Amino acid sequence: MPDFTLSQKIGGLRRAIRREFEAEIVEFDITATQFQVLKRLWQKDGMGATCLGRDAHLDGATLTGVLDRLEGKGLVRREKHEKDRRSVRIFLNDAGRDLEKPLLSALARINEKALTGFSSEEATHFLKFLDRVQSNLDSEVATQENIKGECKNG
Repeated sequence: MPDFTLSQKIGGLRRAIRREFEAEIVEFDITATQFQVLKRLWQKDGMGATCLGRDAHLDGATLTGVLDRLEGKGLVRREKHEKDRRSVRIFLNDAGRDLEKPLLSALARINEKALTGFSSEEATHFLKFLDRVQSNLDSEVATQENIKGECKNG
């Protein structure tokens, strides 16, 4: 198998899913990257910016721009961390919370479309294979993060 095949296939899949998702949610004026940030905040509102960026796989500069745009749309707000003034925590506003159901529904439709023709068992195996690939690649990073312990409490 050529070295580039896995990354090429996953890259193409990522682009196709992003294209479909952004077309599906165009009425909400949200990008796929902004969705990734919102999704993490729906799971854990008030995350620290460093942990949020790490969880969303965004570098600091990209996260800052995404947060600027989400804040400009009235979806999130930044607050200084009560225990560490150098840290910023990110919170959803009501408008950001209101997007959870329609955006997650759109994602579910895209996932269903992407897995058309797969049996339930095949889809489960496929997703487990993808989890294993990610785990193989994230294992060293996860070990380093556990040593630092920075994101355990947001």
